[in-house]
Amino acid sequence: MAETDYPLLVFPEPALAERAKRSGFGGEIKKPDASRQARRLVPQFQRLQEAMDNRRLALQDHPLGVQPELVLVLETIGPIEDFIRAVNRVRGLEWLGEGEFDDMPPEFGFEDPENGDKLLKGQLFLVMTDQRALNQMRSLFEVWERDPDAPFPYGLARLKRAFEHLRTIRHWGVEDRIRETGVLEDWAARLEQDQAYVPFEAELWFRKTALRREQAESHLREVIDSVEGQVVGQCLIPEIGYHALLGRLPRVSVQAIIADAEAFRDIQLLQCEDLMHARPVGQCTFPISRTEETEPLAVHELGQLEHQGESPNGDPVIALFDGMPLTGHVLLDKRLEVDDPEEYEAAYQAHERVHGTGMASLICHGDLNHPGTPADRPVYVRPILQPRRGFNGEFVEEIPDSVLPVDLIHRAVRRLFDGDENQPAAAPEVQVISLSVGNLARPFLREMSAWARLLDWLSWKHQVLFVVSAGNHIHEVELRVPRPELQGLSAEIRERNVVEALAADTRNRRLLSPAETLNGLTIGAAHDDDGPRPGSGHLGIDPFVGRGLPSVASAHGPGYGRAVKPDVFFPGGRQLLLEKMGTGHSRATLRLHSGSSPPGQRVASPGGPGQVDRTHYTRGTSNAAALASHGAGAVLGLLEELRGQPGPSLPREYDVVLAKALMAHGASWDGALDRLESHLKNHENSRNFKEYVGRFIGYGLVDLARVMTCTEERVTVLGFGKLDDGEGAEFAFPLPPSLSEGQHRRRLTVTLAWLSPVNVTRLKYRVAHLWFGAKNTVATKRLFADFRAVQRGTLQHEVFEGDRATVFQDGDSVTVKVNCRADAGDVPEPIRYGLAVTLEIAASVPARLVQIPIYQEVRDRLAVRVPIRDQEQ
Repeated sequence: MAETDYPLLVFPEPALAERAKRSGFGGEIKKPDASRQARRLVPQFQRLQEAMDNRRLALQDHPLGVQPELVLVLETIGPIEDFIRAVNRVRGLEWLGEGEFDDMPPEFGFEDPENGDKLLKGQLFLVMTDQRALNQMRSLFEVWERDPDAPFPYGLARLKRAFEHLRTIRHWGVEDRIRETGVLEDWAARLEQDQAYVPFEAELWFRKTALRREQAESHLREVIDSVEGQVVGQCLIPEIGYHALLGRLPRVSVQAIIADAEAFRDIQLLQCEDLMHARPVGQCTFPISRTEETEPLAVHELGQLEHQGESPNGDPVIALFDGMPLTGHVLLDKRLEVDDPEEYEAAYQAHERVHGTGMASLICHGDLNHPGTPADRPVYVRPILQPRRGFNGEFVEEIPDSVLPVDLIHRAVRRLFDGDENQPAAAPEVQVISLSVGNLARPFLREMSAWARLLDWLSWKHQVLFVVSAGNHIHEVELRVPRPELQGLSAEIRERNVVEALAADTRNRRLLSPAETLNGLTIGAAHDDDGPRPGSGHLGIDPFVGRGLPSVASAHGPGYGRAVKPDVFFPGGRQLLLEKMGTGHSRATLRLHSGSSPPGQRVASPGGPGQVDRTHYTRGTSNAAALASHGAGAVLGLLEELRGQPGPSLPREYDVVLAKALMAHGASWDGALDRLESHLKNHENSRNFKEYVGRFIGYGLVDLARVMTCTEERVTVLGFGKLDDGEGAEFAFPLPPSLSEGQHRRRLTVTLAWLSPVNVTRLKYRVAHLWFGAKNTVATKRLFADFRAVQRGTLQHEVFEGDRATVFQDGDSVTVKVNCRADAGDVPEPIRYGLAVTLEIAASVPARLVQIPIYQEVRDRLAVRVPIRDQEQ
């Protein structure tokens, strides 16, 4: 760095302290009495007994003597703490997992005492039971019905509380195994193709012991074989509770199912108690664009490539899991290290290498409309896609349906860091893995997908950051205006109608697995790019007045446990729309404009034979995630540069969490919040509008340039460390004396990031909860994201402002306290975290004749350790 630059600063070692205390939330709900509960629940217990009897009859002649079991679903209104302990004390009950819901109607005597019409929150518990355990549970229920105060056997008191809160107890049935999986729709689409067998993923309940897992798999294999199906793959990853088979059913069997809407209920496979879900496979698809829409690099662009100097060198720190790129493209030549153990390249022709080429181009160069500094290290590429003819006849790139995606990604990461088949680790220095794929058949609702669980576990195990695209939705946008009125709408009114339509359809625009990953950084696409505007003859409709709002294709949050998701937004290209023609719809309806012409982001592209200099325009969350990965490479390079600066050391073990923090540190709702408020805020959502709007814009659009360096009036200081359960760390951010001299709009931005172990059987899921408190007097107004939502994930990003005159003395400081507590189990080891704190004069303040030397004053005072002052707490 030049001497005139303002490099980021580093906090001295923080002061250790006890973690801050947290208060509980929520109150008791009104519950029905025992007799009313019994009238409703006794018949449900009877139906369970009938299901158990039927199960016994079905298995009575099984050669292996398989014992009948049922999966029970217990839905409770209100929380039941430590219910798992009671389940584990009943012999024959086996804990399978838990979930939550927040949209249950007040009925059966359950209601909020303060608001009788309010939707209720509850939990869902899943347990495997045999006949003996079912009898004991029913017997205990009868005891409770007669006397709610009767003592229960030691350790089973939580069962009594469960009976008080129990809304439903039922059997996990056929509908549960296919609900919202899309498997029947997938089978119907595949019948349009000439395939002898139709593939599917059979995800089993994860059983506690290896013996029970072996028995369950053996039984399911028998069931698949009994219907003349085949098992072509298997995956077992105990650390994430995943056990699945890759199966295939004969075409004639699938035809019979699709022909009869009720036939699926009689399928022996879907009646198998060991089966949790039947799902489609190979659903991560990307269309292959036509080569005639590409354009060559200009002569001056080719000249710039020649002047960029030597090829990247060193070990890769960024990995790309995607399609096979065109490695000979002039923009990618000698910039990629391709590792293709499955030999996926053999399935590709050169012109089909579209998605991987585009993503590699964005990671290496950014948007070619305004390319940044090329990546100075090669990018490791693991092909995970292959081309094939899609259901609509067009060629697409997708994860092959001959593999389970979870298994493929697991093997790819294991090869990356551990090696395989006596081979050394392929790229052990990788710190960021770019994953611009999403499962169209697995939109996130409440349950964390196995793919997301895998990323979370691997993130923690290898201390690597997954940068994941939120997912694209290409649904039509139906406006609330009559079709003939569309052309007469002003740009502002049209924008309002588009935003309202997207918000109303949010259930169908959810995150696509694995975008709900807790440890990963989920990237949404902003309606923005550096490209030219379309020509005058272009028919596309720009849905928004300006840039900065989320793309109409970008998936919506929230994430698991209502965490902020997508985390942040990067430009994903301006997505134009076209009016849907015809007379079969009364309302104005818009569809996405596809194609490889502007607007959008310009990327490297395969062309015709021998053409290695072609480019085209593309849009979507894949682009945004690739651009974020390009930015992550720049951030990692910045951290390496900072190690050469004087001051506290910056150990490499914190690079990943610091990079995660810095990637979000430049995010804000500036430019978007006012527009979304005017379009969406109403009486119903006004109290929780920040949480409501966060599902659309996360923490906001990232301005990465702002976090790469400081200015005279903006200073960023980095902190890091490790914390165990119950511990805290206090960082003293010195207040610059010049700020005490007048009324200036001050902005304080604080970002905390970490990677947590996960407990896949618990509702809370996240083992380590870290959070910060930043009480101060210079910027007290909390902007943007909801203060509760920011603490639900592994990234807390908050922005504060203030403009009231504040008097403080030289030596005063803002104390940022980082805390750690166990959330879903014991913390196995101290948790690494990264912290970024920025103080600045807000950009809205006009230029002044006298500048405020914030940077210099903070740097000088950090050189002398600033004491923690109690009054700042």
